[in-house]
Amino acid sequence: MDKTTQNKSSCNCGHTTTVEQTDLLKEHTDLPIMLALLPCGLRNAFQQAIFNAFPEYAHDENPKVVIEGNLNYEKSYFTSIDNLTSIDELPDIFISSDINSIYHKHFRDKFLNSDNFETFTFDVHPIFKKANYVHPDGLMVWFTTNLLVLVIDTKKMENRPIPKSWLDILDKSYESDITLRGDMDFFCNAMFFPYIKSSGDEAIKKLGRNTAKGLHPSQMVKTLNSGNDGGTSIYAMPYSFAIKVRDNERYKIIFPVEGAIVSPVQMLVKKGAYLKHKLIIDFILGEDMATVLAQSGFPSVHPTSENKLPSNTLNWIGWDFIKENDIKNCKEKMQQLFFSEYKMIVS
Repeated sequence: MDKTTQNKSSCNCGHTTTVEQTDLLKEHTDLPIMLALLPCGLRNAFQQAIFNAFPEYAHDENPKVVIEGNLNYEKSYFTSIDNLTSIDELPDIFISSDINSIYHKHFRDKFLNSDNFETFTFDVHPIFKKANYVHPDGLMVWFTTNLLVLVIDTKKMENRPIPKSWLDILDKSYESDITLRGDMDFFCNAMFFPYIKSSGDEAIKKLGRNTAKGLHPSQMVKTLNSGNDGGTSIYAMPYSFAIKVRDNERYKIIFPVEGAIVSPVQMLVKKGAYLKHKLIIDFILGEDMATVLAQSGFPSVHPTSENKLPSNTLNWIGWDFIKENDIKNCKEKMQQLFFSEYKMIVS
C-alpha cells in the first residue's frame, strides 16, 4: 500500500476519514500507542468517550490514539496482517472488529501467544459467559460485540410467516427478498459463519439466492425510514442500526431463536504494554465505557452492564470451530458459494 495515499472513503455513517492510509504494519518511528478499527455504529461514540477522558490525545497532529471505522480498512490493513513479520509492527493496543485476519492461521500460529500479548482474566456479563465468548487463553480481550439481527417489513410479508430462526430466511419464498451488509464484490463474513457451521455449503448458496442486494447498514436504515419503496421484506443488520429504524409497528426487530449473530470486537495488548497504558485500557474495560457501549446498541462484557437486549442468547460460532478450521480459506469459500447464487436486483 502506498504510504502517501490519502484515504477519503466514506463509511456512509457521516464519517469520512482523512487520515493518511499509511501502512501501520511497516516500520515507523512513531507508531500510535493505540489503533482502534471499530464498527461504524460505534466509532464516533467510542472516540468521544476516549477523547473526553484523555483530552491529551484529541488534537495531536501526530496522533498517538487512532480510532477509525473498520470498513475503511477491511480490504487494506487486514490484508497486510496476513503478511506480518514482526509483532513490533503493531501498536501497543490493537482493537479490531469482526472475525478478521488475526483469526487466520498465519497470525494465530506465529504471533497469538502469551510471549507476545498480555493475558487478561476478569468476570464478564452473564450473557457472554453463557455464550463462551471469552478467549480460552485470555489473549483476545473481547469487550463488546456487533450483534446482527433481522428487521422485517411486515407490510411486505403478505401471507408469509415472520421468520423466527436464521434458517427460516433460507426458504425459497424469500428469494431475492433479503438485504445484507455488502457491496458489489464482498458480503459480511460474520453473517455466513453460523450457516456454514450448522448447515453446510448449501445454506450459503440459499442465502445467496435469497439476497437481492447489499447495503451499508446506514443505507438500510435510510431506506426503511423513507418508506422502503423498492426495498426488500427482510434486512439483516447490526442491532446498533436496527434501533434507529422508526415505525416500530411496521418494522419488527427480530432476535432469532439461535440468538443474534456475534461479530466480535476485540483488543490485543502487547506484552509489557498494560502497565504503560493502564489508565486507557482500564477505561475501555470499565463501567463508564460499558455505559457508552450499551447506549450505542453494543452490549458490554462488564459484569454490571445494563445491556437491556430483547434476548440474552448470542449466536457465536465458538473457539473450537475457529481452532479446527482455516478461517481465511473458510471466508474465501463462503464468498464463492454465496456469489455462485447471488443475482443483484437493481431497484
